Amino acid sequence: MRRRDPLDLDRTWRHSVPMPMPNRPVCVTLDEATEQLQRLGTNPRIFLWTDAERRCPPGWGFIASVRQGIPPEGIEAELQAWMGQYPEAWLAVDMRDGVITPSTLSSLDEVLSKVNRPILVIVSHSSDNENWPQWVFPE
Repeated sequence: MRRRDPLDLDRTWRHSVPMPMPNRPVCVTLDEATEQLQRLGTNPRIFLWTDAERRCPPGWGFIASVRQGIPPEGIEAELQAWMGQYPEAWLAVDMRDGVITPSTLSSLDEVLSKVNRPILVIVSHSSDNENWPQWVFPE
């Protein structure tokens, strides 16, 4: 039997994730990320994939998400090189307002699914309405 009324689909995640897992990005504001990283027993090395080094918080590394004259293939190659150089580091992807999103040949979801390490998607505002589950460290 065919359903006539539309499904009630919600693009937001209903449940948060207690810990970022490899290939499963979590969404978080910069303040939330800083607070939750301080609560971890260890201090993972974090690199921010963003359009300008000045956007990086103190202690975080920088990976260029765009470069003038560099095609998306080159940006993805730099990310691949970073993965080989820092196999234990976490990746933070800067998706805040006013930031140029990473220049990639394939979709960002596809690129992130191959990173094979914890990924934080940094947003400007509350992280409960995004494409990825929110990171909420358990109390």
